[in-house]
Amino acid sequence: MSDALLRVTDLRTGYGSMPVLHGLSFEVVRGEMAVVLGTNGVGKTTTLRTIAGLLPKWSGSIEFEGALIEKKTPEQLVARGIGVVPGPPGVFRDLSVLDNLRVGSFALGRDRRRAEQRLARALEAFPILAERRDQAAGSLSGGEQRMLAVARALMGEPRLLLVDEASIGLSPAMVRSTFALLDQVRADGVTVLMVEQNVAALDVATHAFVMERGRVVREAHGDEVAGMRDELARAYLGGGEAEPVLAGRMRR
Repeated sequence: MSDALLRVTDLRTGYGSMPVLHGLSFEVVRGEMAVVLGTNGVGKTTTLRTIAGLLPKWSGSIEFEGALIEKKTPEQLVARGIGVVPGPPGVFRDLSVLDNLRVGSFALGRDRRRAEQRLARALEAFPILAERRDQAAGSLSGGEQRMLAVARALMGEPRLLLVDEASIGLSPAMVRSTFALLDQVRADGVTVLMVEQNVAALDVATHAFVMERGRVVREAHGDEVAGMRDELARAYLGGGEAEPVLAGRMRR
């Protein structure tokens, strides 16, 4: 791909002496909604943690906008344009909604005027958060907390947004709402890389990968993504729609 915003090549890492990623390689093109699907334990969150600078690589490379970034700190990566929405709840529960959003603006440095402008825009873009601005984040519903986590990550004006398991613990209606929110983020010009177990994420994906045992084993792009969703639904749900969550390994 000629316009890769993020390129991961032969990435290997793990925890202690236990390997998790076994030569992982993939690319995310600028403007995409890329979704990495897989069951628990295949390395999805480890992938995001390594890209975000929270876990050191053992070997391989990570490039963002053509530059190697694997030696950058998490703070440097946020300042460079990579936002992170951690797994649920993903918010500082004891802080107010406003204070959570202000934490997200640290990448803007000492430019307080710019940070306040971003805060005003965030509250305008997320009216529910504006209504609850003085509430503790922990008092919000699960869906509202995920919304706050996304809004906080956007405060740093990222060009790439990493999203870890956006749908966990949410009702089907809130899952659809959360995926629609992320699709709007992409439409507004932010490239999104989301890791998920929920096959419904493919409804908003422009590029999709299936992971097994620390590697990508299946990839679909553009119009092929809809076919991947149908294939996964048949494999795990018998064609049904009740619980669109991966229940086992991809059949190849």
